[in-house]
Amino acid sequence: MLSVLFVDIRGFTSLAERTSPTDIATQLNRFYEAASKAIFRQDGTLDKLVGDQVMAFFGPPLNHEDHARRAVTTALEISRAIGEFAPTDTLAIGVGITTGEAFVGNVGGTDVTDYTVLGDTVNVAARLESEALSGEILISQQTYDRVADDFPHATRRELLLKGKSERVIAWQIAATIATPDS
Repeated sequence: MLSVLFVDIRGFTSLAERTSPTDIATQLNRFYEAASKAIFRQDGTLDKLVGDQVMAFFGPPLNHEDHARRAVTTALEISRAIGEFAPTDTLAIGVGITTGEAFVGNVGGTDVTDYTVLGDTVNVAARLESEALSGEILISQQTYDRVADDFPHATRRELLLKGKSERVIAWQIAATIATPDS
């Protein structure tokens, strides 16, 4: 059992279109730094940096029982850090998190391997992230079941995610609220 987090900069293509390559690289590096520090602070595994997106997972290899809470706390920390270095009208994120079973291990060939997570849990987290609006953190019902006491004011949403045959219950957490530890 683990929790998977995807975080993506909203409107990055249009931001890159109106920003110099040097300035966009600076902003992207600040985003990556904020995200990686938050992930590592919560003992998460940084899986990938892809374009303007970060993927991480919580659980294996450290196997913290509160991996869902750590993933949500990470999302809130990333949001807060971005708010400190960039106005929300220029740099905003959307986040998707879910909890469940997944393959964890190396994939690839003899020359290149990647330590990663695979499965429907990963796909749902990615789809939740793609549905999240600027400044939103969307978590699955499976994640919410583990963190509900920390976020009693979360808003329930029902979504039909791309590639899924049935609607998914998601909970929206305001990215501006304090983390459970603060």
